[in-house]
Amino acid sequence: MTTSTAFEPVISLAIRAEADAVWQALTDGAITPAYYYGFSAEFPATAGEQYRYTAGGADMITGTVLAIEPGCSIHMSFAGHWQPDVAALPESTVTIELAPPSMPLPGVTVLTLTHHGLPESPTARNLGHGWVMILSGLKSLLETGSPLAAPAGH
Repeated sequence: MTTSTAFEPVISLAIRAEADAVWQALTDGAITPAYYYGFSAEFPATAGEQYRYTAGGADMITGTVLAIEPGCSIHMSFAGHWQPDVAALPESTVTIELAPPSMPLPGVTVLTLTHHGLPESPTARNLGHGWVMILSGLKSLLETGSPLAAPAGH
């Protein structure tokens, strides 16, 4: 019998926005609460530094920026703290890449997120579903000016 020990969700979507606008929405703590469950991002501009997402003054996600190319990609460690089953997961990594589409579509950016190193578990699968909702909210915010759903607590 073979068992799977890793779950690595990959989410790709096209967003009708320039890469700079997508990057700003990903890293600007004044924007992230609108689509990221009310979490505010604090991102450094260089690799090797700590980042975090906070809500209500508490750390929800923490990690280290492992590699960054502003406007193009970020690779970071990931430790979630918002509920006990998430906090019990081992530290993992997340890579976000922005690229032009393979066909000429001016003003469109393709965002690809890969979450590496999660164990196969219901909690990890829920994280994968969470990424879909977060990135869909980002897309909705950038394309329409409104988030997919109201931020947590609103």
